[in-house]
Amino acid sequence: MTNHDELSYYLSRGLAVRVDGVTINSRNLEHVDLILKEDDSYMKEFIENREGEIFAVDYQKIRE
Repeated sequence: MTNHDELSYYLSRGLAVRVDGVTINSRNLEHVDLILKEDDSYMKEFIENREGEIFAVDYQKIRE
């Protein structure tokens, strides 16, 4: 699954998706997809609510 497909999938499921704190939506999806393609130093984290359901996906750049 490509980054674009993965991001689109999360958005279609109603999950909040953030990359470096910026919320992703249909308007900036293409731009963020390019960032993730060109820079492979991002870590994905699934955020759960109190019931253990995933409600958000955060991508954070790993810094040395």
